[in-house]
Amino acid sequence: MTVPDPEEQDRRADAARSGPGGNEPARTDAAFDEIVAGWRAEPDAPRWPSDADSDAADRNSAGSADPAPRSGNRGRVPAEQPAEEEHFEPPEPPPMPTLRPRTVGGLLLIALGSLLLFAPGLAVVSERIGTPLGLLTLAGGIGWLVLGLRSGPPADSGWDDGAQL
Repeated sequence: MTVPDPEEQDRRADAARSGPGGNEPARTDAAFDEIVAGWRAEPDAPRWPSDADSDAADRNSAGSADPAPRSGNRGRVPAEQPAEEEHFEPPEPPPMPTLRPRTVGGLLLIALGSLLLFAPGLAVVSERIGTPLGLLTLAGGIGWLVLGLRSGPPADSGWDDGAQL
């Protein structure tokens, strides 16, 4: 059993796609341009702003009798533009909630663990004792915060966990 060469398969597939003359991409581009031109000739076809600019430039260069640019808003009354743009002012953000004592304790343990781990000299502890003590304190602070996460239904009554089948 022989394994075919992937590069040879790619070359064969490219040759099959381009056909015997090898001008398949040119024919495809011409067909696509023809489809787009036919679509743009329809009166109800929407126009992109760049299409309107190119249509106006084509009319000016060709000397067309219709000087008005075509737009997708035919039959609609244009909305009035405000004299000056209104500046959006977002509402005031809600105040930060107060931290519970449990959260403050967990954050303090994390800070103490970081201090023991990265600067044991500031805590007047040798590095040999500060590293394991700092790692334990960090782990304890993270564990304390994770255990303090609320799990389960909210405290107020009327909670429903969805449909029961």
